[in-house]
Amino acid sequence: MRFRIEKLLIFALIVRLLTLILPWLAISLLFPQNQAAGFLQFTQSAWSRWDGSHYIYLAQHWYTAVGDEANFIVFFPLYPLILKLIVLIFGNAQISSILTSIILFLLGLYFFYKLVAIDYSQRVAAYATIAITIFPTSYFFNSPYTESLFLLIFSITMYAARKEKWILSGIFSGLATITRPFGFLILPAVLIEWFISRKRGFKYLPIIILPTIIAGLSYLYLNKYIFANPIEFQSILTLHWQKHLISPFASILDSWQVALSGGLSNYVLMVGWAESLTITLSWILIPFAFKYLRKSWAVFYTLSILLFSSTSFILSTPRYLLSIPPFFVLIALAERNYLFKIAWRVTSVALLFSLAILFARGQWAF
Repeated sequence: MRFRIEKLLIFALIVRLLTLILPWLAISLLFPQNQAAGFLQFTQSAWSRWDGSHYIYLAQHWYTAVGDEANFIVFFPLYPLILKLIVLIFGNAQISSILTSIILFLLGLYFFYKLVAIDYSQRVAAYATIAITIFPTSYFFNSPYTESLFLLIFSITMYAARKEKWILSGIFSGLATITRPFGFLILPAVLIEWFISRKRGFKYLPIIILPTIIAGLSYLYLNKYIFANPIEFQSILTLHWQKHLISPFASILDSWQVALSGGLSNYVLMVGWAESLTITLSWILIPFAFKYLRKSWAVFYTLSILLFSSTSFILSTPRYLLSIPPFFVLIALAERNYLFKIAWRVTSVALLFSLAILFARGQWAF
């Protein structure tokens, strides 16, 4: 098993390096006028885009109530805190953030494999790790985003729960709460594991639940300390980021209306077709999640999809799927069909490098 894990990690590292190198080479050849002086300079500018630049700002300056940077309170503090420590040690925030995300991804992949291998064959575990490694939006594991950290936290949390190590599971469940807005959804999955476990003593419940409560309160206190309002993030989400909860069916319908609005512009393809197809497929897979996955994973998957689609504007769903690791177990199970496996992997790799080039050029790619 150890050799197989190491082999998969080497493969994953090679893919991550290629998603850094190939976009640089492609853009150098096809768009030389946009090319930076060299690979390192290009990498620093190309992969710290969109929300990534906000996380780097937080790592360097922390939260503020002044200027446009006040809107960054919606980005949860654990990743920028980790990055702040790394930058203090090694300097160069852009390169440090890329290296940090790749290392966190490899660690997350290791525990994800071990987690899947508890309930499935080594082949399914290997297929799942390959699926997440070559997924079309997996280039975000290179960037200063929270995807890598969340993969690691989810995998450790659920692995510890499966091993009935409730203290460790509870602590990492709490850390998930200050990593991503939907990180608290891991707690219901842990509670399901507790309920069906042999060590179901009620004395473990406070150990499981308290870290999530403390982490949630700490984020509210951060809002209060910066803005004198513990729920300031909610107002900023609505006013600045145009995000508020609505019926998922209305939101999905809006996505399809964009897709069917006509034409093949970048907006229609990326914000219309890509988003509507992805979120619709995600809903279709919910019954399969309950049929083929552990109940705790199926619940986490369903709650995550419900939250993703209950927003006033569906955006970045292909990236958000990276934060639902059970989704890749479903892909792995489907890949037991040889034709599907070949077709999916070829398509996935092609999309991965195409989208990575778009992202590195500064175009919207989820």
